[in-house]
Formats: sequence, C-alpha cells, structure tokens
Amino acid sequence: MKVLFVCTGNTCRSPMAEGLFNDKAKALNKDFEAKSAGVFASEGFPASQEAIEVLRQDYSIDISNHRSKNLRRQDLEEADLILTMSNSHKQSILFKYPEYSNKVFTIREFVGLEGEVEDPYGMPIEVYRQTARELDNLISKIITKISEERMVKTMIALGADHGGYELKEAIKKYLDERGIAYKDFGTFSTESVDYPDYALKVAEAVASHECSEGILVCGTGIGMSIAANKVPGIRAAHAEDVFSAKAAKEHNNANILCLGGRITGPGLAVMMVEEWLNATFQGGRHQKRIDKIAEIEKKYSK
Repeated sequence: MKVLFVCTGNTCRSPMAEGLFNDKAKALNKDFEAKSAGVFASEGFPASQEAIEVLRQDYSIDISNHRSKNLRRQDLEEADLILTMSNSHKQSILFKYPEYSNKVFTIREFVGLEGEVEDPYGMPIEVYRQTARELDNLISKIITKISEERMVKTMIALGADHGGYELKEAIKKYLDERGIAYKDFGTFSTESVDYPDYALKVAEAVASHECSEGILVCGTGIGMSIAANKVPGIRAAHAEDVFSAKAAKEHNNANILCLGGRITGPGLAVMMVEEWLNATFQGGRHQKRIDKIAEIEKKYSK
C-alpha cells in the first residue's frame, strides 16, 4: 500500500505526515509506505526547521534528509491512496487529473472527519507541535482503516493441479502468516488431475465475486492461464518474475495470478504474490485498454 501525502510546498505538513506514517507502519509491521509532494512546491528544499525539530524531539523521527518535490502525474499513478491536507489541495489535483478521483481524499475526510489540517508555516514551534499531534492521531486512524478494509475485501481463491500442489501449499503458508483469507479449491495431493477443472473453479469464484482475486498454479502456469481466461470477466496473468506480477495488477488489472510450480521456487513465488496483492490498478490510460479487452470479450461471447 503506497500512500501519498500532499500539501502546498512540501516542507511542513506533508513531510511530517510522511515521517510519522512510515515510522508507525514500520512499528506495526505493516507493508505500507508513504511519500509526499506539494501542489506548488519548489524543488529541492529541506523541511522547515520547526518540522524537523518537532519530529526529532517528540517522536525520534529524522526528516532532515527530506527535500521538497512538486507533484507529478507519476506520483499519482504510483500511489494507491492520495491524502491532501486541505480541500483546495484536493481540488487542485482533481482539476488537472480528474482520472484519479477514486483515490484522492482530504486526510480528515478519509477517516470520516470534517475540517482541514491547518498550515503551520511561519508560526511558532508550538503550532508545529499541535500539527504533529493532529497528524499523528489521524495517521493512526488511517492505518487502522486501511488494515481493516484490506482484511474485509480480500478473499483469495486458490487452485492447483498436481504439478502446482506443493507451491500452492507454500503460498497458503504465506497467506496464513499474513492473516490473508483464502479459499482452497484443490487439488489436495500430488495425484494426477486435469488443470482446467481447477482453473474453472477459481475463475468462477472470482468472476462471481465470491472471492476478490485468485491464484492458480500448474506445472508452468500457462495451462491455468489459458483455461481461466475462457471465463468472462477474468484477466488471468501468467508471470515468472516480480516485475511482471506487479505490472499485471498495475497495468492489466489482472484478477488471477498464474504461476508455474515446476519453474518458480517458493521464495520467488511468495515475493511475486506479495507484490501482486499489494499493487493497485493504476487506471488512467490503462483503463482505456482494459475496456478494449472487455469489448473483444463481449464481441465473441455472443
């Protein structure tokens, strides 16, 4: 989960939020990461001295290496969640980049509160302390909300044939360790079976929204992907490396990941699954291409 905090100059509120969020996420062992930017930021300036001192003295967090950054389209594409300090920041983003409206919120709006985080720039250090306390409280609520939503929304459909059984079991162990819910559609041994049977079970579970996403494993991953993609609404991606697994979600909105039990070791497979699960479809130009895929599917499903 990648969070982007946005303020005006990226020297006070958003770098404090970035530092507080990353420190808290690390302490809670969450796979969350925050960055920050400003809607009208000059490039390369450090955080204000007051912001640096407050986080160092009160939270033992060092943001002295922070350098201001002006908001770019790439920042919005890479982020899963964009939180602004004020409504004016939010509207500034939506005016230029309306395609990202589904993931832009004010920081207080996201946790169900009204109001804005006021800018402490030019004010005494005690005002910075008040801002830091407010941000710290909001960030605790944000991390809790993200964690709860992930648990509620995620139900992974698992399936494998005899060639993928052992790797499926390794993936199950990873999901158990991370507390990620799943439903195992088999197979449950290394006895020879036909992969289309299990591809169909998992694909139907995902297409019907019984499960949010699916992971299929056969000897190479190829047969599973071919079979699963026959089910309308399924975008099954065969991947053999971490980059491809992540891109399958970010660019192709793949709802099933297909792996090869005879070509991918458990360590690499777990890394691929983790990156794929944590990635978020980036929308924008990619949505247009997904829509075209859907039109092809519709044309030949008649």
